[in-house]
Amino acid sequence: MAGKTQQEKQLEKQARSLDQVSKDIIVNNTIQGALAGAVVGCGLGLLLGGDGGDCAAGAAAGGLIGGVGGNQVGRKAAAKNVEIVNSKVVLANLSNVSKQLNSVEANLRSVLASQNAELKSLRRQLDGGQLSQSAYNKRVNAIKSNRQVVSTELKRSEKNMDGTISELKTASSKGQPGLRGATNAAVSNKNRLARTRASINLL
Repeated sequence: MAGKTQQEKQLEKQARSLDQVSKDIIVNNTIQGALAGAVVGCGLGLLLGGDGGDCAAGAAAGGLIGGVGGNQVGRKAAAKNVEIVNSKVVLANLSNVSKQLNSVEANLRSVLASQNAELKSLRRQLDGGQLSQSAYNKRVNAIKSNRQVVSTELKRSEKNMDGTISELKTASSKGQPGLRGATNAAVSNKNRLARTRASINLL
């Protein structure tokens, strides 16, 4: 009796890939903002006639200005250059998650239907003496393992979405506008992941 089928292995691969693409959805520009602020701070130090030490001090102060998105001074210094998150990139990443989830859902429906039919057939063969207990157990355990792997990966992707939602809310609380669409998309993906995971009977 065979272990996992090629379709089951492909489904696991898709689920793992979904976990990967759902990580690091947030493109955090805080470091870039700090670097931009440091350049501004250094330039101001030199313009005021300072030396290298003044430049370093100005850069440190400028870095603080550039890196703190919610700070009023930071807003005045680099309002047009610093975002806590890049909403366009976040939306693109969330769209990619949604597309990959479409593929997972389609393959999962097919795999589950095939497995359910096979489980009934295996039971009939076992009861009729056409299949040994060890062969039955091997295939059933392979199906159980496949479903557990997929469920675990979907759960990880859910947690990744939770992290994304949290970061978007943090960015909004610090004053960055225009994140409602990204937040709604992240919530939608999380809910879809939960529904998809719930459709798996772990036997």
